[in-house]
Amino acid sequence: MFSVNYVPPDAPLVYDQTYKGPGASELTSSVDKRTISVSDMRAEKSTFSLEKNGFEVVSFSPDFDAFEDDEAIQKQLYPYVIDMLKRRMNSDDVIIFDHTYRSTTRADKSIHNRAPVRTVHNDYTDVSANHRMMEETKGQEHLRKRDYTLVNLWLPVRNKVESSPLAMVDISTVQPTDFQRLKLIYPDRIGELAAITYNPNHKWFYQSEMTPGEGLLFKVYDSTFEQGMFGVPHSAVDVLNDEAKKPRTSLEIRAIVFGGESNE
Repeated sequence: MFSVNYVPPDAPLVYDQTYKGPGASELTSSVDKRTISVSDMRAEKSTFSLEKNGFEVVSFSPDFDAFEDDEAIQKQLYPYVIDMLKRRMNSDDVIIFDHTYRSTTRADKSIHNRAPVRTVHNDYTDVSANHRMMEETKGQEHLRKRDYTLVNLWLPVRNKVESSPLAMVDISTVQPTDFQRLKLIYPDRIGELAAITYNPNHKWFYQSEMTPGEGLLFKVYDSTFEQGMFGVPHSAVDVLNDEAKKPRTSLEIRAIVFGGESNE
């Protein structure tokens, strides 16, 4: 069994990120802690897909090892990921706009370095996804007329994941009412993500003992979803009554993948 932190339905949903340095592991001051069952995908990983579940397991083994070098990630790893996403999602237009290195031990406390998040959430709402898409397509008006998907590529770095694995909720078990808008206060702007309230119908999944060379690809927004549905709820989860293990380090790369047809 695993422990996760949902948000209470009546919680004040404001997260203050006005200070510099890595973000906190929880997004709200009060949480709705739940003990849940999380199914291991490893034996049947090929049955999960972006289209059906909102996530899938991928192979990822570029000739790259500078995961703590933000500039190297942008210059060397981004093109590899763009090519991968174009092929997997049958798109001619992919824009990578951000990455995050998650670790509690990295010395460099840059904006790209944060602790694993232990609040069930989705990275975007319709408001923040559209804002991101508009910001990334300045001067490319033709892209703004297309359907688009925001995806997150999650990768274990350096070592096998022994603690705080990333777990995801099958999008087919999620309802629009599960998503709660959470305000993000930054030094220069106010953003928005979706915190998630508990739903007993949620079906949770993870990939056990992930190693470098494996990855999780999942949707954090899809413009074709019904109103009120944003993306795959996810969280770092903790194994109950488990002995202390090595803290995990991971990398997330976020991208916008555009469809081939105009949405007008």
